[in-house]
Amino acid sequence: MAIERLVDTRIKVREAAISPIYKLLSLDESSEFVRLAHERGKSVILLEGTWDLTHPGHVQHVREAKKHADLVLLKLASAEYANKYKGVDRPIEKFRDMVVSEFENVDAVYVEEKAIDPENNAENARVLMQLSPDHVALEIEDEHFFPKIKAIDYANRHLGGKIKPVVMVLPYIVSTTAIVNKIRSITDK
Repeated sequence: MAIERLVDTRIKVREAAISPIYKLLSLDESSEFVRLAHERGKSVILLEGTWDLTHPGHVQHVREAKKHADLVLLKLASAEYANKYKGVDRPIEKFRDMVVSEFENVDAVYVEEKAIDPENNAENARVLMQLSPDHVALEIEDEHFFPKIKAIDYANRHLGGKIKPVVMVLPYIVSTTAIVNKIRSITDK
C-alpha cells in the first residue's frame, strides 16, 4: 500500500512538474511569486546562500526549511558575491542556478545580480522586504548568521516587516570552503 501511494504521488508530481529553468526568477518575479503564494494562502520560506558546490548540508538545509512553509524560495548569491566574499576562485560551479533549480523542494530561485555586503543591514533588509517571505531559514553554522538576523530585525523594526527567522541546527556541518580546503590539502601533497 505504501509503495502504491508513493508511485501515485510521484506520478502526480511529475505530471505537474515544470522545467527547472522556469524556477529561475528576477527580484521582481520573486516578489510576484511570494505575493501570489500569499494570495493563495500559502507560506514562503527564504533560504540564502552561495550554494557554490552542492553538498549534503545544502540538501538538509532545503529539507528542514520545507518543514516550515508551503513553498521554498532560494536566494542564490551573485557570482560577484562569491568572488568577493568566498575567494577569487569562486564560484566553483558555473551553473549553480541550474543545479539548485533541480532540487525538488526548491520552488523558485532568485539569483542576485550584485554583491551586497553581508554587514549592510539596511540594504539586505530592503531586499527582504521586497521579497516579503514569511520566514527566513538560518543555519546556526552560517558565517553570516548574525548579519542575517540583524537584517531581519531591521526589516521588521524599521520597514514594517513581519518576517520570522527559523534557526536550524543541521546534522551535516559541511561547507563548500571546508570541502575545497580538504581537496586542496590532499592534492597539495
